[in-house]
Amino acid sequence: MDRLRSATKGANVVIVVLDAARADHFGSYGYPRDTTPNCDRLATEGFVFENHFVQVPETKPSTASLFTGQYPDTHLAYDERKFIQPPFTLAQGLRSAGYHTVLFSQNGFASPMWALGEDFDEAYYEPHLKAAGWEVPYLWRPDALLEQVSLWLGKKPRTPFLAYVHFMPPHGPYIAPFEIFGYYMGKKPPNAWRSPYPFAEVERDLRSKEQPWSDELYLNRYDGNLRYADMAVAQLEQMLGNAGLLDNTIFIVTADHGEAFGEHGYKGHTISVFDESIHVPLVLKWPDGKVRGTRVRGLTQTIDVLPTLCDLFEIPYPRQGVQGHSLLPLMAGDANEVNDCVFSRGLGHPQSYAVRNHDYLLLLYQGARLRALYDLREDPRELKNVIAERPRVAAQMADAFRSFAERQVAPPLDFLDPNAKPAQLPKADRVKLDEETRRTLRALGYVK
Repeated sequence: MDRLRSATKGANVVIVVLDAARADHFGSYGYPRDTTPNCDRLATEGFVFENHFVQVPETKPSTASLFTGQYPDTHLAYDERKFIQPPFTLAQGLRSAGYHTVLFSQNGFASPMWALGEDFDEAYYEPHLKAAGWEVPYLWRPDALLEQVSLWLGKKPRTPFLAYVHFMPPHGPYIAPFEIFGYYMGKKPPNAWRSPYPFAEVERDLRSKEQPWSDELYLNRYDGNLRYADMAVAQLEQMLGNAGLLDNTIFIVTADHGEAFGEHGYKGHTISVFDESIHVPLVLKWPDGKVRGTRVRGLTQTIDVLPTLCDLFEIPYPRQGVQGHSLLPLMAGDANEVNDCVFSRGLGHPQSYAVRNHDYLLLLYQGARLRALYDLREDPRELKNVIAERPRVAAQMADAFRSFAERQVAPPLDFLDPNAKPAQLPKADRVKLDEETRRTLRALGYVK
C-alpha cells in the first residue's frame, strides 16, 4: 500500500460517472461490441474492479452513497427527500487535505438542485448549462458539460483538486449523432435475452412504459449512446492532458446504476435489483503508469470509493459514519475480499433488496412475503429460484441482511419480518419542483 500512496501523493482526482452504464456492455467487462474503446484502454492502464455494485439503481440515492460512503437506509436520500449533509463527505474530506473541489453534472439529481454537492467549492450544473445557451435536449449532450470543464480548466485551477464529472449518456434520451448510432444500426445485439419477472404480482408494478422501438433497436441505440459517452471520456482525458494535469491525476470511471432491457420483465432502472441494474464498471487509471491492467475480483460497492480515497491520501474519516471499506488492500494484493456481501435497494412497489455475494443472489421484498434465491455459479442470468432447494444458504444470507439492516439509521427489517413495521424516517424537506424542472424530469422518465 505504501507504493500506491507514494505514486499518488498530491495527485488530482477526477471521478467520471456515466449515467446508466451497465458493466456488461463494456469491452473490458466482456462485451463483444466495440462500445467503449477509450474506457477499455483506461482499463489496461490501471485497476479494473470486476464485481462492482451500486447501492440503489437510481441517480440521487446512488450519488448520495458515493459522496457519503453510506447505505441508502442511513443517508435516506431517496424519493423526493432532500439530501441532508452528514458530518463527513468526500468533498469535505479531500478539502481538509488541501484539495479544491468542483462538481460538473448534467443530471439534476446529482447536483445542488437536490442538495447534492452543495459542499463542493464550485458546482456547474443545469442552470449554468442553460445560461451558456444549451436547451433541452441538447444540454444532455456531453459537449454541454465538456464546455464548462474547458472553461474551468482555462482558469488554471488550483491543484490538487477533486473533480466530479457526471455525463448524462448513455442514459436516455438517446441523442448520440446518427453517425455514432450507425455503428450498430441494423445489427443483431449480442447477448440479448428476455424472461418474465419471477413474481407476477410484482411484475405488474415493474412493467415500465415500453419504448416505441423493437428490442433490437432499443439495444442498438443504447450501445450507440454508450459509445457517445465513451468518446466524452476521451475528450475529457485529452483536456486534462492539454492542461498538463493528466499525468498527475487519478482518473476514475464508474456509473450511478445500470439499465435493464427486459431481461427480467422490465426496462429501465430504479425499481429492481438484478445484475443488469446494479452491476456497473469501476476503472481507476493510475497516474504513475506503473499499474497496468490489474483486475480485482473482490466484491466492491459504491460506498467503498470514499474510504478508498481517504485511505490513499491518509485522510482521517469517521469509521462509524462511513459504512464502506477501503479497497487499498485489494489493490495492493494484501486481501482477496473486503466485503462478504453487497447490498442494493430497489425502489419499486413493493421495494426490494438484493443481498449478493460471488455465489448467490438473495432477493427480498418489503413485507417479507416474497423472496428468491439464485445460484450464480449455475445460473448467471438469475432465472431459476432455488430457495426451496437451498434453505440453509437462504438463511445464511438472510442473517447477513439482518446484521446489515440493524446497523442502519432506518433499519429495513420489514424485508425479513412480516410483523416488522417500516422504519420511520426522520423529517426532511422535500424538493419543490417548478414546472420547467418537472418537464425536464418528465423527459427523462423520472416523473409523470
